[in-house]
Amino acid sequence: MNDRIKQLFHMMQEGSLAVLFSGTPAIKSADQYLPFQVNKNFFYLTGLTLPNQALVLIKGNEEAVYLFAETRLKEREKWEGILPSFEALKNMTGIHHVVDQKQLDEHIKEWLSSDRRAIFGKLERVYVDLSLADRRVSPDVLFTQSLKTLYPDVNILNSAHLLKTMRTIKDEKEIETIQKAIHMTKDAIDVLIQKLPDTLDEHQLHAIFKYEIDKKGAKEAFDTICASGKHAVILHYVENDDIISKDDLVLFDLGASIGEYNADISRTLPASGTFTKRQKELYQLVLDVQEDIIAWIKPGLTFKAFKDKGRELLAKKAMDIGLIQQEDEIIKYYYHGLGHHLGLDVHDPCDYDMVLTPGMIITVEPGLYVSEEGIGIRIEDDVLITEDGCQNLSKDIPKHIADIEKLMSK
Repeated sequence: MNDRIKQLFHMMQEGSLAVLFSGTPAIKSADQYLPFQVNKNFFYLTGLTLPNQALVLIKGNEEAVYLFAETRLKEREKWEGILPSFEALKNMTGIHHVVDQKQLDEHIKEWLSSDRRAIFGKLERVYVDLSLADRRVSPDVLFTQSLKTLYPDVNILNSAHLLKTMRTIKDEKEIETIQKAIHMTKDAIDVLIQKLPDTLDEHQLHAIFKYEIDKKGAKEAFDTICASGKHAVILHYVENDDIISKDDLVLFDLGASIGEYNADISRTLPASGTFTKRQKELYQLVLDVQEDIIAWIKPGLTFKAFKDKGRELLAKKAMDIGLIQQEDEIIKYYYHGLGHHLGLDVHDPCDYDMVLTPGMIITVEPGLYVSEEGIGIRIEDDVLITEDGCQNLSKDIPKHIADIEKLMSK
């Protein structure tokens, strides 16, 4: 039994069981499926990325862990490959009870029984992971509906609330994997910096980024944003299909994903290789705010204080250069939060009432979006909260004006 499962057992109520599903591949067409994405909470507890599996934790008269795994007929293996054996799954997870997933319903019936077959005693609560936003495609929701019908006296609880608390604090291996994803992102950005002056459209730049991370075994952490000129004021511009003008700034919001963990980095670069006077003024404003915030971060701060501080500094500096006259006018040019938690999900689930705590990884991403001038700027780094402040995990990715212009001149 691994430490994460032990921690979840500790948080569960007595007389309960928890059921987590890995997920089911979504159908793309008559004979194809969309790329499978494992449920992140299931992966967090098992380290497995296989579909059609279920993890069950039982906290009754004794504690037990079961993994329900898919089996595959020999004929089907010729088309879809060989699944790990139950023995291999035991070795991979440390879970001793590995059972055919077709037996899940029968086991649930036995465990929730009130007669003498109830070997774990009376189980009155079932934790189900209801973290997916689109519940129509969630096997957890289908399972919950079945529970309500067959066992109306059972109390159903959402295990996602317990798991988001666990996932908020990263262990050493998680930090190491996220750092690896950041390094891969840096290498790709270094290439983008050098190729941008000779690249005429957003699509080519996006393709360069995908190639650079793909050849190292990574994938895109999210839909990459490669927004030039007027498009950069749109926060989630992902079309990446326009021609780049030499006078444009190009805003990149991108990240590599490796081992299910993600990087999330934003950089804004001049297409010509040199910032204009106005671009430099606005860019330096955003950079100064970002660096001031990173120097200010420390454990014990609330996430609200973190966001408010960013808005306050941006508004003050925007007033200093005459972009706005009053602090509340900053909403016209800055209309998103200062950052978010990062991990298995790019926007990692968390309890935003928690104060900043060592082991958290958050993004710091102030921006300015001046639509009337066709200028959008965002600078984003990934930082680890430490005992006395924070560590910028992406500090080696160029963001200072002189460094960017020097690299682009090559």
